[in-house]
Amino acid sequence: MSEIIFRTRKRDKQVTLNVTSLIDVLFLLLIFFMLTGTFKRVGELELQLPDSSTSAPAAGDQTHQVELIVTEDGMLRLDGEGLELRDLKSKLQAVLSQDPETRVMIKAEGGVEHGDVVGLLDIVREAGFPGVGIGTHIRDTPAEGP
Repeated sequence: MSEIIFRTRKRDKQVTLNVTSLIDVLFLLLIFFMLTGTFKRVGELELQLPDSSTSAPAAGDQTHQVELIVTEDGMLRLDGEGLELRDLKSKLQAVLSQDPETRVMIKAEGGVEHGDVVGLLDIVREAGFPGVGIGTHIRDTPAEGP
């Protein structure tokens, strides 16, 4: 009788996956997102807006809104960019020409005089904006008296 000769199989080399480089990349991404997620917006101001118990959060699309900020010391900012009062109307007209759906939200600190806010309202309306919002801090309880 004849014998069947089987070849002995050589042991296959084991495939190994070196995960050290993958872990390094993972940690670098984790550190990157932790660091970039904690920065405050540049130019952000701490405004002391007047309190109001009857105000409500702004309705509508917030993407078509520019902020006009007035501080007690007279600083004027349009979407974070400082400007002079004489340049405000032309800047607002430029914003409106780029996007006719844009709305203006005036955020004036509590110590800003009423006449200054009315002057800003006039400038915004002269620039062609149909409506203007006034930023306030929403109070939980109604106020007693003016």
